[in-house]
Amino acid sequence: MAELKLKFNRLSPYDVAAVFTALGYSLLMIYLSLLKFRYLRYTSFDLGIFTQSLAEFLHGRLFFNTGEWQAHGVSSHFGVHFQPILFLLVPLFWLFPSAKTLLVVQSLALGSSILLAYTLARKVLNEKLALFLTGLYALNSSLIGINLFEFHPVSLAVPLFLLAAVFLVDGRKKAFFMTSVVLLSVKEDAFLGVAALSLWWALHGGFSIENLKRNRDFLILSVLACLYGLVVIKFIIPYFGRGYIYHDLYSNLHLTRRKLVYFLLFNMSFGLFALFLPRTWVLVTPPWLECLLSSRASQYTFGFHYPYMLVPLSFVGTVFAIKELEIWRIKRVFYTLVVIGLLTSWATMPVVIHTPEEPVPIVHYLILEPAPGYKTAWEVIDALLKTNLSVYTQPAFYPALAVKDNAYVYPSKVMPDLVLVNVKTYRGRVWLKRLNKMVDARYVRVYSKDGIEIYKREGLKLPLPLKELN
Repeated sequence: MAELKLKFNRLSPYDVAAVFTALGYSLLMIYLSLLKFRYLRYTSFDLGIFTQSLAEFLHGRLFFNTGEWQAHGVSSHFGVHFQPILFLLVPLFWLFPSAKTLLVVQSLALGSSILLAYTLARKVLNEKLALFLTGLYALNSSLIGINLFEFHPVSLAVPLFLLAAVFLVDGRKKAFFMTSVVLLSVKEDAFLGVAALSLWWALHGGFSIENLKRNRDFLILSVLACLYGLVVIKFIIPYFGRGYIYHDLYSNLHLTRRKLVYFLLFNMSFGLFALFLPRTWVLVTPPWLECLLSSRASQYTFGFHYPYMLVPLSFVGTVFAIKELEIWRIKRVFYTLVVIGLLTSWATMPVVIHTPEEPVPIVHYLILEPAPGYKTAWEVIDALLKTNLSVYTQPAFYPALAVKDNAYVYPSKVMPDLVLVNVKTYRGRVWLKRLNKMVDARYVRVYSKDGIEIYKREGLKLPLPLKELN
């Protein structure tokens, strides 16, 4: 007991503030994530894809999901993205098989990254500066965008990159290498971040031959990480699928004004600190090239998960730039840049209750307003989960139904038993039209309330749970 009290007493007020910041962030993001789920505002496919992939793994199918099977013809998620870190989520999902489990895990992981950010900054700088930077990090619009845009395993990489940086500062080489291995399992492109972090640390003592020899292990890891990424993209993903489907994103390399604006605003959200020290450019250049050379606009838009490497690595660069350039000595400059970072994050914050009348084009807004008829929709969803009938539905309902192995978001390759749509939403009307165009079968409407409609295939007998809805 005395030992526990002694350890607790070692926590400074800054440490306690950092702990409460991380805890408060996690609780708030869990609340907002579950609220968004309750309001049926996860309207992309990804939360449903990963929920169904894990549910299907529990039934003996290697991360199968109907969305990617219909869209890309793959029988495993590994045919689209190689993310073996999903195996670590299986035991927890087995205990709590729900999309909500993934949302909670994501919020806790990103909340833990705040504490790791503080730990890193405290080791390199001091407690007071570390707490200021932790606030800048916790309120960063890109971090919050990663948290509230669907679920993605790459969110787990955010704390891992910061943990790896802490191990580097502590001189714990083996722990860094082990963390790097886990990082490589997060997604096929994570090799860019691992290679950049390893190379950056190998060069931190200068470009001399002696320094490079002393840090050859980090240079080797950087090369091995790149080779790993090449093998995964060229061989492993094609083995599970039909080739790497994202090659075309880089077939027309060019920079645009929008990309440059995103680059500037993102760095402004971190106070521009990392740009002041050329050595940190090694740290962030590979993931920046991936984003800025892509033809997919979402990769240079606030409110998506794509900057999962840029967020932690930019923070690492920020901490070391402040240290090496001693920016903290010029207090007016330091605090001015912190305020600029906070204001930029506020201006690019993707979380809103209603879609703004004048939205910022470079921001993808994550809406927290209840979807029309969401209470009725949940009554229908709960009834459908009690049946074995196949369901074709729109993306908003997919995550909740994804624990079923026969929930679909495309009408191709299947003739579903039931159709569930919300005709008060644009997507619901579009998805109903797609069904009529692609499926050679007649469907009869059997339920309609608050815009929520169920259609059954002609001749199908409805089970009791659906009859009780009427």
